[in-house]
Amino acid sequence: MARRPLSLLVALSLLLAGSVVSASTSAARTPTTPRNLPSRIEALADYVPQTSCDPTTKPGSAALGKLLVSAYHGTSWASAYGCGTDGTVSEHYEGRAVDWMASVRNRTQAAQAHSFLTWLFKTDAAGHRFANARRLGVMYIVFNNRIWGGWDGSWHPHSNCATHPEQSADSNCHRNHMHISLSWEGAMKRTSFWTGKVAAPDYGPCRARDLNWAAPYKKANPHPCPDYRQVHAPAGASATMRALVTFSGAVVHYGSTGPAVAAVQRAVGVSASGNFLAKTRAAVRSWQKRHHLAVTGVVSATTWRALLRAFGHAKKTAPPTTRKTAPGTVPNVHLAYGSTGTRVMAVQRRLKVQPVSGWFGPITRAAVARFQRAHHLRPTGAVGGRTWLALGFH
Repeated sequence: MARRPLSLLVALSLLLAGSVVSASTSAARTPTTPRNLPSRIEALADYVPQTSCDPTTKPGSAALGKLLVSAYHGTSWASAYGCGTDGTVSEHYEGRAVDWMASVRNRTQAAQAHSFLTWLFKTDAAGHRFANARRLGVMYIVFNNRIWGGWDGSWHPHSNCATHPEQSADSNCHRNHMHISLSWEGAMKRTSFWTGKVAAPDYGPCRARDLNWAAPYKKANPHPCPDYRQVHAPAGASATMRALVTFSGAVVHYGSTGPAVAAVQRAVGVSASGNFLAKTRAAVRSWQKRHHLAVTGVVSATTWRALLRAFGHAKKTAPPTTRKTAPGTVPNVHLAYGSTGTRVMAVQRRLKVQPVSGWFGPITRAAVARFQRAHHLRPTGAVGGRTWLALGFH
């Protein structure tokens, strides 16, 4: 009789207790650690969110994927996804995230996942905590209802996944795979794990103030990007206009796929299939020619700005107004990283954070910090009295 898969509850308890016993030879193995490592080491990778549309697997992502499947036989990995297909912000759109297909419902794969995390976070002989995570440039991991982030080196609940053990939630809650996002220096394979030299911080491409997406990565950027507010379509805008604003700046061309392509296709008058093929390229070239642009067939910043002008979007959007509320009427609640519930959902809706999950994660924290800077508040990334007031909550 076939062995029944390990139950989710048992798998979780074993993973948390660190007592998973190898179910096979491959589960007991760990990735090979290089011998030429320097005495110095990278800092834990802080959160640098995806800004550009460049769904090509980066060399460090590919190397990590191959390292995983080499050590843990029977598993697989994926990296780059079409822009806009996996939520508003995803490092998959830049090819610097790896989805490693290891399921907690499979005894062998649960053991493999535990083995990898133990190897990744262990302290090395020189006393460096999270040594392999730092040397690989791991920015954060989502697995089995939880998220680990380099910003604090701790595990936190992921969304409301702990209350949804049903198998239909396995993908959203990362129980059938492990998501690993890399820093830019990790994604570009410049970290000490690969080179033997400590990598300098790299903040990746920066977007322009009037567009929501940046151009693809070209070279290392040692400086943090300006923290501009997200651009929104004006009230009453058409569905086409709203889609154009949402994906403005995302460079799409022949071979691109996803919602960003569909937005362009609707604007230039071809079927919104989401696949940028010959017919779409011809329509883009024709549109560029009619609007006196360089006829490239590629939709980059210049063409995006022309599309926005053609559909009535002003070059500069007015800052949002905030309602005045009397002192003492704001919620007596403090929200910070890891908070959950309806108050978090309310903040996410007000700041247009997607998805509205009710979990205060890195994307919500970044959105709160941007709002605070724009309203001359201390950018703590947490929501307290003054921020509640600025948000207009009673």
